[in-house]
Amino acid sequence: MTVEDDDVDPSGLLDGLRGEARQQRDELVRWLLGHGFSADQIQTSLSPVLLLANRVFGDDGTLVTSREVAEAKGMPPDLIQRLHRAIGLARIGDADEPQHSRADAEAVMPAAALASLGIDSDQVIMVVRLLMDGLAHAAVAMRQAALQEVLQPGVTELQLALALEALAQETEPLIDPLINQLARFALRHSFEVEAIDAIERATGTLPGARPVTVAFADLVGFTQLGEVLPPEELARVAARLTDLTRQLVCEPVHFVKAIGDAAMLISPDPEKLLSTVLELLDTAATEDFPRLRAGLATGMAVSHAGDWYGRPVNLASRVTSAAPPGSVVVAESTRVAIGESLAFTWVFVESRHLRGIEDEVRLFRATRPTRAPRSASP
Repeated sequence: MTVEDDDVDPSGLLDGLRGEARQQRDELVRWLLGHGFSADQIQTSLSPVLLLANRVFGDDGTLVTSREVAEAKGMPPDLIQRLHRAIGLARIGDADEPQHSRADAEAVMPAAALASLGIDSDQVIMVVRLLMDGLAHAAVAMRQAALQEVLQPGVTELQLALALEALAQETEPLIDPLINQLARFALRHSFEVEAIDAIERATGTLPGARPVTVAFADLVGFTQLGEVLPPEELARVAARLTDLTRQLVCEPVHFVKAIGDAAMLISPDPEKLLSTVLELLDTAATEDFPRLRAGLATGMAVSHAGDWYGRPVNLASRVTSAAPPGSVVVAESTRVAIGESLAFTWVFVESRHLRGIEDEVRLFRATRPTRAPRSASP
């Protein structure tokens, strides 16, 4: 349904637009008014072409206050306001002035329910912030994919709005299952890691464990890269790390998995694994590639469903985080396991406490020995 010329609210809906742009906005405004959107909703929208798609994702255009949401759900207002700030909603000077959409304001209610179960509210806030960090990047990538799908040469604002609404209708039923299943996957594996760590701490051993060396190699400054690179380019950078690692790996070294900006390797032969990791950093340094760093640790670990668990896994991850850009750092366990080898040069870095590791860890930087140039023949 559309509306006639006289029905279009003239108060600023088309202000500042001329020519083709004004005609397209006029067409879009008429369509939106005819489908239940108010002139005020159109006026205050940052992007009217998204009003249709946003309605599919729960935004009916109603504005509420944090206090209204808290009282309606029986939650403490201060908790709701803290959660709103955690997801990135702006602080409103007047708490009784409706400025947040109902959909945005109520998005924190499941998190508030966690706090009502007795879970420390500071911990809930931290979880919400971490989720938003990841979801924000995912949302940007999804937005880019959606726009690539619907943007065509010559498309009008109304055609774009309709195409985005249709795409939203198709994808909306998949969003909850997508996030739900991935979150459950992450929780299952997180609890497995914690349970195995607890068993190892309590008994001093792991049933079925065997000696291995674990390595992680990650991209330095990956988070900062996300601020300057589009999501699709960031994904390509991470994929290149995986591809490069797989190309260099051969028995008895095994590629375990890619974890965002890092690759995990494992081997029963610590010397072969260290050689592979050094080659990986050398190869990456010769290409147009962000700098890498790597960390290794050796110990008893157990394999389950293709993944690995145990102290050396956790330790190698922490050592990697402590490694300077462009370097390979090993825990003392790996240094001892390799022993005196002419293939490597060792430099003691420091002894330090690493997060989640009970004892102080001695760290060594590993490099290949530099060969002295041959002297000229007499």
